[in-house]
Amino acid sequence: MYLIIDIGNTLAKLFLYQENQCLLQEKVALTQFNYKVVLLIKSHPKLQWIVYSDVGHKYSSFFQKYEGGACAVMRVNSRLQLPFVNKYETPYSLGSDRIVLLSAAAKLYPNTPVLIIDLGTCITYDFLDENAVYEGGAISPGFEMRYEALHQQTAMLPKLESKAVASPVGKSTSDAIHAGVFFGILGEINARISYYKQQFGSLTVILTGGDANKLPKTLKNSIFAHQNFVAVGMLHLLELNTDS
Repeated sequence: MYLIIDIGNTLAKLFLYQENQCLLQEKVALTQFNYKVVLLIKSHPKLQWIVYSDVGHKYSSFFQKYEGGACAVMRVNSRLQLPFVNKYETPYSLGSDRIVLLSAAAKLYPNTPVLIIDLGTCITYDFLDENAVYEGGAISPGFEMRYEALHQQTAMLPKLESKAVASPVGKSTSDAIHAGVFFGILGEINARISYYKQQFGSLTVILTGGDANKLPKTLKNSIFAHQNFVAVGMLHLLELNTDS
């Protein structure tokens, strides 16, 4: 039995797996993280592995107390054996969240060019070619970061909650902000997809992350949406780096 943990900037995703079957999937606020994880570990004495990705590097001390105990602990980082060739010029700076997504792509889409778009606090774009070589990617602000920047960096613009709009032409200040954020992200994503298709022809596009559901269905129908993509990636890394 494996506990898979993906710790982001504001939320953590918890997955409990028995072999390849997902028994539990839950999102928790980081304020509740310690309580939830301790409860899960105590209530599952047959747990063999804890595999975690911690993008902010804040929870190492929390997991250290479980090392050497009844269950083993593996932290995702660039020093693990990876299922792809990392050609990042600063390979050790590649975030664990992106390593996990690239590992999932290598597992599920071998011999295929893959563009992974992850919509969270930031939007990340990562490309894996047909030989599982990772050349690099891009990082841009996510939905909430754009709304927050417009509010914080101006004198009068209000802080709004994200909202999908039908037209890029806003008829009020609030609608103009929504249109700018929503269609800005939509245009950015479409431009990235077009660029990679022009460069590489056939392309599989993966859409994942907590904000993926904010995009229009017309876009999501043209690409593959994966809500458990991070769990697939971490399980694959566990396979590569242990005898499990």
